[in-house]
Amino acid sequence: MEYFEWFATTISGLEDLAAREIEELTGLPTQPDVGKVFFEGTIEHAAKINYSSTMVNKVYLLLEREEIQTLEDLYNVARRLDYSWLIEPNQTFAVKAERHDKKLPFTSINAAASIGRAIIESFAESTKIKLRVDLDNPDLEFYCLLRDSKMFLGLNTTGESLHKRYYKAYSHRAGLQSTIASAMIKISGWGKNQSLLDPMCGGGTIPIEAAIKLKNIPPGFMRRELDIEKLKFVDSLFIQELRKKIEESIDRDALAEIVGSDVSPKSAEYAKRNVEAAGVSDTVRIEVRDCLKISEWLNWEPSHVITNPPYGVRMNIGNIVEFYSRFIENIRRASPNSRLTVIVSKPKTLTSILRENNYRIVSTREIMYGRLRTVIISAEG
Repeated sequence: MEYFEWFATTISGLEDLAAREIEELTGLPTQPDVGKVFFEGTIEHAAKINYSSTMVNKVYLLLEREEIQTLEDLYNVARRLDYSWLIEPNQTFAVKAERHDKKLPFTSINAAASIGRAIIESFAESTKIKLRVDLDNPDLEFYCLLRDSKMFLGLNTTGESLHKRYYKAYSHRAGLQSTIASAMIKISGWGKNQSLLDPMCGGGTIPIEAAIKLKNIPPGFMRRELDIEKLKFVDSLFIQELRKKIEESIDRDALAEIVGSDVSPKSAEYAKRNVEAAGVSDTVRIEVRDCLKISEWLNWEPSHVITNPPYGVRMNIGNIVEFYSRFIENIRRASPNSRLTVIVSKPKTLTSILRENNYRIVSTREIMYGRLRTVIISAEG
């Protein structure tokens, strides 16, 4: 099977973890970069990542990378490519562009329009057919990333970002992105024979992500459709065979003690719905509990506590320092031997509180959560 160049996008700060996951899934060497991971592989490799990755957002077929200075440069690079092997004449397309280099004398909108024109003209030249653009619901999406005067032009093989999981019947207003939850579980060192508690579970993302890791449920595979399944150059019979192999690798009988709790009955109820939609009701338990009174109700000691405490931004917590202090004091008293992994926007504050409670900081990792700079901290008593 022919090898192509690809790149997968991920959260800034998780590139090395996403690269390691891709290597584990495919056996391929990878090259982490800012917000993305490059690799060379077959269509099968790209499909496996789309189906099974827990930390990647999208997978792109890399069509071209080039140094550019002007909008004309961008147009010329896109115009010289052949798109006839990528698009059926009756398919629609759109172009999405992201400009991260403000020195470039044009906008992301200008870039998308210029590339769109180049694609239409190139396709018409080789086929005598004019492609149709559909900005709302295209059959195919091309993507142009502009960073440090470099352009990366790719074809989206995923569709909607993989962080939007199949089980999201309910999204908590301060909920954690599933790819970050998966990374936190990886960073924590949690394994299949260990227990886990998330005492501020919101919509249940962390417990669910742990359960799908336990059962080897591929999150992308569970979605209704991925773009790679409808690409012109991908054989549908090949996709069917690959899906069959992946489905056979799921271990639905795997069990562990995984518990999520939340002080809000409404959040706990919605978390239960997400657990059910994820197909992990047999191993994830959701309870209504107050994390600030954890020493009063926790009657077992989880090997790992992994949680996303409120940042004090959207949850109307007036004194976030007091909140962190009470939580850490309670969890230290209730479960002194648990490995604690949290994500916060005030790392110095939490680190100080952890040390005051005789925790040892094992690792810290800064990531960009949207526009918010956050830090994942892992500590043990």
